[in-house]
Amino acid sequence: MQGKGVSEGKLRKCFLVSAFLLPLPLAGCQMDRLNEPVIETESMTENTRETAPPRYHSDITSEDCFLCEEGKEMPLSMYRGQKNLGIIDMNTMDLSPILINHYSDSGELVEELVSGSTTHITNTGKDGFVFSVTPNVNQGYANGHLSFKNNKKFDMELASGYLCSDCLSSIMKNCWEDNPSGIGVINFSTGEVRLFEEKITAFTFGDYYITCDGRNRDGSEWREIDLLVFYCPERY
Repeated sequence: MQGKGVSEGKLRKCFLVSAFLLPLPLAGCQMDRLNEPVIETESMTENTRETAPPRYHSDITSEDCFLCEEGKEMPLSMYRGQKNLGIIDMNTMDLSPILINHYSDSGELVEELVSGSTTHITNTGKDGFVFSVTPNVNQGYANGHLSFKNNKKFDMELASGYLCSDCLSSIMKNCWEDNPSGIGVINFSTGEVRLFEEKITAFTFGDYYITCDGRNRDGSEWREIDLLVFYCPERY
């Protein structure tokens, strides 16, 4: 009888442990929160992205691609490799730099105080974008204001005339929306591009943290985004 009691006790313990280890169903509200596309930092997206993103095709080779390091001499070449960002129109490849880190004419990083600040303004035409930016080189940040038409979306056909398949796929992999804006931020040191999306209000991008306060101008076809860009590389 004693042996039987011990056996039943063990069985009860095993049942309790097994029941405890069974996965519990998530509440519906929890599942909805996991699928929300609204994020603030790039690092929060990694666990919720699709594991097998779609592949996009282009006839452009890496040697002729605007973004690849193997690309030919293009407007990007004068900034390539710099620890700086730029605003880019992915349908036309028009570019405006955000020069938080100062470089010499020979391409060397200048690590010394700079007197004063300069506002750089770019206007790429009626169907392009208008961007003004004032970098603070000494303290490592920049304020910018960007405006472009609401209907300016990423045009895969136009972009495939400049970019190779790998770059097209990489850009779309970083997007939550199926139809993102045609305007984005480019990292000159890596060639990576992050397109603006209405639901994304802030994100990390390499050594940068970017906030983007966007709005549609009342009674207008233009969208405006106030940008605050911080250069914040890893400290240790």
